[in-house]
Amino acid sequence: MNIKITLDKSRIMNKTQNEKFGLFVANEWKKLINPYTPRDTGNLMRNVELMPFKIHYKVPYAHYMYTGKIYVDPEYKVGGFYSSTYGWYSRPGVTKIPSGRSFNYSKSKNPSATDHWDVVAAQSGQLDKLYRTVNNAINSGRF
Repeated sequence: MNIKITLDKSRIMNKTQNEKFGLFVANEWKKLINPYTPRDTGNLMRNVELMPFKIHYKVPYAHYMYTGKIYVDPEYKVGGFYSSTYGWYSRPGVTKIPSGRSFNYSKSKNPSATDHWDVVAAQSGQLDKLYRTVNNAINSGRF
């Protein structure tokens, strides 16, 4: 028995390589990684820009949270300076350096909070959930 399958590549590409589909994927992935994203005030999780196939965390400290490493002022070896008006902040124009210490993420609001939250979410089976959700959306005719 011979079976021949012919795929219409242009039709598949039209369904999956467009802005609407890309925003859908980014939104679904954001939902799936939220439980792994550090959360104290919720500012990191709320200040997000979704773009086709991309998630951009817009708070200034997002990079530090993602790496999981505490960065410090190279001269003073502390995270910055404390101001009753601004809280902790860095000296203007000074690039922080990694201290070698890691963040101790609060687990009270997100018990699975960690650095590199997208990678950990993928390793925890969330990527498989994303694949199923996306596949179901395509099969339902949504795209």
